[in-house]
Amino acid sequence: MVSFWWSRGDGLANHQLGQILSRASGVDGVDITDPQSLDRALRIAVADPAVLAELEAWWQMVETRRAGNGTRNPGLGLDQSIRYLPDRLDADTVTPEALGECRRQVAAVDQTIISAKNLPELAHPDAEMLDLLGRYLEARSRVLALA
Repeated sequence: MVSFWWSRGDGLANHQLGQILSRASGVDGVDITDPQSLDRALRIAVADPAVLAELEAWWQMVETRRAGNGTRNPGLGLDQSIRYLPDRLDADTVTPEALGECRRQVAAVDQTIISAKNLPELAHPDAEMLDLLGRYLEARSRVLALA
């Protein structure tokens, strides 16, 4: 369960996980962004019953914080989606097929945002998330204006 909730991309929760693993005996230099490093650290950490209990409390806290919503942090893929739309729209010729692809991309991102609306990243967005959402709305408006 720890790996699943880690992969949701909750920055605050993952920072807390890094602190737990850093305190665990025998775990040094955990790269919390690297899945293999995380897996190695977890294999070492679970040998200690106290750390195991702390990890269980951590994933339960994350599950509660995210209201059981397993949707990944929408900010993780939003930047890529934002870059995709202007790249397609700034082409010399915007074909009906390209416009259709952009509309499908907008629909997919809209659905992701809707499914994540109650997650901490959107319920209490930081400056980076607000910037991403603003850039997305601008790109989305361009697509819808052409439709």
